[in-house]
Amino acid sequence: MSSLILAIALLAGGREATTTPVIGEPAPPLEIVAPGGQSARAGLEGEIVVVDFFATWCEPCHRALRDLSAVRDALGPRLRFVLVAVGEPPATVQEFLAHTPLPGGTQVTLDPSGDKMRRWGARTFPTTFLIDRAGVIRHINRGWGARYQARLLGWLRPMLESPPAPPKK
Repeated sequence: MSSLILAIALLAGGREATTTPVIGEPAPPLEIVAPGGQSARAGLEGEIVVVDFFATWCEPCHRALRDLSAVRDALGPRLRFVLVAVGEPPATVQEFLAHTPLPGGTQVTLDPSGDKMRRWGARTFPTTFLIDRAGVIRHINRGWGARYQARLLGWLRPMLESPPAPPKK
């Protein structure tokens, strides 16, 4: 499919055609729509934010959530976590959350249509974005593996120690 046809198809579907964000660029906006229906805009500036796209049926996502809790335990409340539940109804997400420990202070947002996931360029579960204090994407981890937790800790520790870097122009 050509780029023009793809752009027209996206616009016809009511979606904006956007470029995929990359490391060094500002993170796209992220509206929080909680499983209970409340909504708010997630500010992604001023603190280190971990944004994780997951699905309740995804076993690697379950392992990643356990590792995110361990990262929070290791680094403390200096991080904010935003989990994006993709492609599922609120009741399914609420049931999952009722039985799943999450890192302290975690915000959960719904993405039933997958629009947020596409806007952020996440194509696999889980996909984890690390956002610096300036709202810039500093690292992206696609998928889960045995070194997931160590990799996140290795990226996050220097981010917590350094001042914000300007976005790539």
